[in-house]
Amino acid sequence: MKAIIPVAGHGTRLEPHTLKLQKCLLPVAGKPVIEHILDILISVGISEFTFIIGHFGEQVVQFTKKYTNVKFNFVKQEERLGLGHAIYQGLEKQETPIVIVLGDAILELDYSKLIENSNSVVGVAEVPDPERFGIVELDGQFISKFHEKPKHPPSNLAISGVYKINSQKQLAESIEYLMANDIRTKGEYQLTDALQNMLDNGSVFVQHTIDNCLDCGIPETLLQTNRILLGRINQNSTHSESKIENSKLQFATISKGCLVENSTLENVIMLPNSKVLNQNISDCIVGFNEILTNEFDERLS
Repeated sequence: MKAIIPVAGHGTRLEPHTLKLQKCLLPVAGKPVIEHILDILISVGISEFTFIIGHFGEQVVQFTKKYTNVKFNFVKQEERLGLGHAIYQGLEKQETPIVIVLGDAILELDYSKLIENSNSVVGVAEVPDPERFGIVELDGQFISKFHEKPKHPPSNLAISGVYKINSQKQLAESIEYLMANDIRTKGEYQLTDALQNMLDNGSVFVQHTIDNCLDCGIPETLLQTNRILLGRINQNSTHSESKIENSKLQFATISKGCLVENSTLENVIMLPNSKVLNQNISDCIVGFNEILTNEFDERLS
């Protein structure tokens, strides 16, 4: 089984950190977000991945070199024309299945059950603000309609970033239909609209409920995910090339080259070569080369 993972985005909501690092490579609970995702997918037998890259794409290529016995393909999205357009770059026009997983959340679910389903499958989860998401309507377990960020959502079941599509060819043709007819939602070619086109042409989709969506797309949710994952093992994650002196840490991810002295940290992510001296801080990301002390907060380029 193959998977497509789009990671071309700039991650503007995670700036300034994403001005130096691809957002999928930001650390959470001691590992890059994308490493959590890959490890889950590899564990259920997915052995070939196509990354749709763009912003800092070379960093993603370099990161994947740590893996063996796994095949990686890379396709650069030259224009940012929407998720549907991004996925189209990685499709093969063959009647073969494909798994699609977005690269900004760690999704917890029974992936084996999703992959083994004879129908195409879309992961969904209930949300309090469905107008912000692609939404599905159901007829039992079957999806009867897709909506992309509707003003008046007919349900609160949000499409949550994981899909198993039975035919790459049919998905590619549906996205081509959108592009040929310039069918856009909010100015972009949306994957949700392509799925609706497939549904209109006889494809069958079922929903699969996501057990837990650990979002990593904004600072608040990245930190929340860090706390949850480290809380499960009741440990910190400290790089061997960092130094901790006379300090108390809880739910902390400490990257390479960091220094913590005389400080208390709770649910803090420290990016490489940052320093925290004489501080009591919680729920924050300390940026690349950033120094926090009693006297000043300094950002070094």
